[in-house]
Amino acid sequence: MKNRVILLLASAAVAAGGCAKNETPADGNGYGTLRIGCRTDAMITTRAEIAVTPVPTAGEFALTISGPEFSKTWESLSAFNDAGETIPAGSYTAELRYGDPKAEGVGKVCYYGSKAIEIVARQRVEETIPVQIANAQVLVSATESFLNYFHDATFTVTTSAGNRFTFTPGAETADEAVFVEAGTTLTLTGTAKLQSQTGTAFDRNYAFPEQRLDRTVARTRHTFLFDARDNGSATLTINLDDGFLDERTIDVELNDDTL
Repeated sequence: MKNRVILLLASAAVAAGGCAKNETPADGNGYGTLRIGCRTDAMITTRAEIAVTPVPTAGEFALTISGPEFSKTWESLSAFNDAGETIPAGSYTAELRYGDPKAEGVGKVCYYGSKAIEIVARQRVEETIPVQIANAQVLVSATESFLNYFHDATFTVTTSAGNRFTFTPGAETADEAVFVEAGTTLTLTGTAKLQSQTGTAFDRNYAFPEQRLDRTVARTRHTFLFDARDNGSATLTINLDDGFLDERTIDVELNDDTL
């Protein structure tokens, strides 16, 4: 699987992927200067490569630099680099953030990255911070075989925060994947119409048993994929993370009062 990596440089002087120290005077003997660039990985793991949007620019990342006796936040990485501030010599952690990791919904992507840095008196330090997607996604879809056997299927995903998102596989407009908080639980419920016993009409309602994903994983699209390989059962495959799948068989009751 190939990674899609986008390099954002806040200054032409920033070297991609590394750091450098140059002998330049700073304000005072105990202070140094710092310039930061970011390398943004917009990849999210699924069964195929996905380009996630939006991809923030350097001016959209908030920057926090913190140490034992110093802590400050700038509204954007560009604002920090443009200011050219001096920082007391010492060891720090620099963090870049975009979005809210707890926000859930379509387009609610969150990015985060951090790096330990060392400020040296009377030197200019240049660092590049790697940034990745910090939340997860969920999507419910179905195969053609499933849609041939089940009709008017509607599924609802409920998150740990109590947010509810509805998916309708086979609808004319395809559903979009929804961003959800990483490290949390998802539950899935749904209904559909079944064929009549003669197979000529979809006239019986069916409620699928609740399904649960115990823990969402950052930078992962969790896809609930429904299939119907034979009459009387359905198969649910869940993408847990890169290379790991959970396949479950759902027995379908065929009596007339299944809902």
